[in-house]
Amino acid sequence: MIHVGRVTAVFWPGDEAAVMALAELADRTTEWPGISDSLGRPIRLFLAPSDAKFDSLTRGLLPEWGGGAAFPGSSTIVLKLTGDVRRVMRHELAHLALRSVVRRVPLWFDEGYAALAAGEWDRLEALRVNWALLMGATPTLRQVVADLRDSGSGRAETAYALATTAALLLERMGGERGLGPLVTNLGETADFDRALRTTYQMTLDQFEAHWRRDLKRRYGWALFFGSLTVVWTLLAMVLVSLWLVRRRRDRARRARLDEGWVIPPDDWHASA
Repeated sequence: MIHVGRVTAVFWPGDEAAVMALAELADRTTEWPGISDSLGRPIRLFLAPSDAKFDSLTRGLLPEWGGGAAFPGSSTIVLKLTGDVRRVMRHELAHLALRSVVRRVPLWFDEGYAALAAGEWDRLEALRVNWALLMGATPTLRQVVADLRDSGSGRAETAYALATTAALLLERMGGERGLGPLVTNLGETADFDRALRTTYQMTLDQFEAHWRRDLKRRYGWALFFGSLTVVWTLLAMVLVSLWLVRRRRDRARRARLDEGWVIPPDDWHASA
């Protein structure tokens, strides 16, 4: 166990250097979107060296692909020492920061805010290959929440991306103040719909409809042109394959026509 500022890190032997760097980063990270004054609460950081240790610390409640977990009630973060640990830690720190100033938020906003705060823009790439969006089947926020809780990494990955787009839209709607007004109002009420009414003068249902239109407008065309690229690429491959088949067939036909022919000598002349 080590102490760095407000961070107490618990780890297993052999990981001292990595743990020290993570603890120092966690202690320095205090600025978050829409939160003007971070409380700087003490943080307990558990660093699991293996999947088994991680499952033990989280009581096996997280899916296999999970790399971290935040427990706002006890201001505790559990991380798996694999992959991009720094990014995962910032994501979990964002959960603690948000929950230190708000009473309760929907899961889609909780995860969308954390992804936005951690700068996880690569998550949005999941939407560029999402055929459901291409076909116009924009999801609902209820579906996003269900998929965030799904144990399969594929559906969850798309759900995280969708939650991020919803948080980004709320940030854009806040103008220069970003998420500040919404976070402030969420600190005064546990009713997300009421906070939306106060901040943006719209209900949750109205925001959801706005988000779905925005999602289709921002990603629909990218998917459409992306799909055209795929179609033309496949068409080109088919045409090349047909040309190769035709070439082999013509070569075989010419070979058959040449059978039995004898080439005369250069001084040979036909006579009538």
